[in-house]
Amino acid sequence: MPSVTVPVVELRGTVKTVKIGATKTPIIIGERINPTNRKDLIAKLKAGEFGVLEGEAKKQVQNGADILDINVGVPGINEENAMREALRIVQGAVDAPLWIDTSNPKVLEIALKEVKGRPGINSTTGEEKRMEVVIPLAAQYDAVLVGLLIDDAGIPMTSDKRVEIAKRIIDRAEKAGLDRKSVIIDCVALACGTSEIGARATLDTIRRVTEELGVNTTIGLSNVSFGLPDRPQLNASFMLMAAGQGLTCFIGNPNDSNMQFALKSSRLFWGEDKFAMGYLTWYRKKKAALEAAPKK
Repeated sequence: MPSVTVPVVELRGTVKTVKIGATKTPIIIGERINPTNRKDLIAKLKAGEFGVLEGEAKKQVQNGADILDINVGVPGINEENAMREALRIVQGAVDAPLWIDTSNPKVLEIALKEVKGRPGINSTTGEEKRMEVVIPLAAQYDAVLVGLLIDDAGIPMTSDKRVEIAKRIIDRAEKAGLDRKSVIIDCVALACGTSEIGARATLDTIRRVTEELGVNTTIGLSNVSFGLPDRPQLNASFMLMAAGQGLTCFIGNPNDSNMQFALKSSRLFWGEDKFAMGYLTWYRKKKAALEAAPKK
């Protein structure tokens, strides 16, 4: 694992503060409030049934999510109003910090005005038109900025090019008045089923951004297993490998038992779980739930 110490960056919810970069085990950002590839959630949001987000938020936090991604970008709905309603419901249900996820600058600014605490912005890319809009908003509202390593030429397949984009994003953020410690670089996870070098490039980029640029890193974890069988196991395995390269946070599914086990065991082995109490508490709850489940 890289020996470089990255800065600690704080996100704040209505009550809870989460410190990214303070532990060896990455912080998990719950991915379930996002309609991408979720027909059930798309239908609910289109029908104006936003109450479903309360349950999604509570379940993720109960299962260990430290931060919650909020994305309501469904074609055909008023995303500005949808974001307002999502923020109201989610922040009324849980005290975790939020990760504002939208490609619409108007929706982003509305969210930054109305969200309680200090959120993350997911994300700017290295594309000029995106940087010139999103970076000033992050600086104006003192939000944590995620920089996705894509530029006008697309997604680079090598870590060299990705690190170049990371440097460009950080430089622009600093020129806009945003402290570089408030920038988190998304090193881009690609589907292994379509690129045999994609995962390796991601791991190399995480290590290099950590060592060479000294900032926090993240990925959209589940992308790595897209189209393959046993996706939960692959995701959990890749998370542990990425953590070994210095990854400090990631977007993933806290409701999955494979991911829960990977996170609990990581904290245990890194000495971040005193007397193994976190692991034992999780194990006992899991065992009780299995014993209470109806027998087939």
